Amino acid sequence: MTQIKYPQYFIVGDRPVALQKTDDGGLTCLAYNWDTGNLERNMSYYLKVSNMEGEIDEVSEEVFNQKVEQLQNQLNKE
Repeated sequence: MTQIKYPQYFIVGDRPVALQKTDDGGLTCLAYNWDTGNLERNMSYYLKVSNMEGEIDEVSEEVFNQKVEQLQNQLNKE
């Protein structure tokens, strides 16, 4: 049985999404919020990334952070 390692980083469409372990050993799903520019808990993306349904790319932490920064910069210009 293969152990899945977390965190995992994805781009879903154009939205950064991360799966991370919680302090109590659980799992949470953080997705970029278009209105606030923050990563917020949004478990609706969990099944999408788990099943790789739709336009989903698994990316490195570096690529993930670059995408978040790019989107935040665009939001701050508006």
